[in-house]
Amino acid sequence: MTCVELFAFITARPANIPQGKNGLEMLYQSMNMLQKTVSQERRGDKIKDFEQSLTSLPSPNYRTADLKTVKLSSTLGQLYSGLKSFKFHLDWIQQNQEEMGGDYSKTQKLAHRIQVISQMVLIQIGTTPSELVYPSLSPLNTAWDVYQANVEIIDKLYFFCLWYTRALGELKHRQQ
Repeated sequence: MTCVELFAFITARPANIPQGKNGLEMLYQSMNMLQKTVSQERRGDKIKDFEQSLTSLPSPNYRTADLKTVKLSSTLGQLYSGLKSFKFHLDWIQQNQEEMGGDYSKTQKLAHRIQVISQMVLIQIGTTPSELVYPSLSPLNTAWDVYQANVEIIDKLYFFCLWYTRALGELKHRQQ
């Protein structure tokens, strides 16, 4: 592990995040902030008319009616695995942006925020989930490929955040 990765890992852990109702409130607020950040990032992408090909990204296919049946443990488990998947994909984009000499600061900030929220979810879960298996991702050969993949990740992350913010809001409401 490089020093930068170690530093990010150490500093990414939120301190004193309570479990239960207050922890769920903080998690809800953090997801809501992430959703707003991703929404702003998404608005900046003007070109979206291309084939989306990253099938390895989580894509919640839920309906509003599904909110009535969300359960705390399964929702948190799915949220955690989804966040880790998006973090993996953002790290991949960041590496490609860096190799091509592009600005990766926004990608890095999103990845860091997702890492912090992942740690919050782990505290709420109370146990360490099983290791996730990550797919091998094909190399991105041009700046256009990187741009397309980045837009696709941001787009799917937006809908992921939208769903889980609503699900956490529903769970939070039930605990009152």
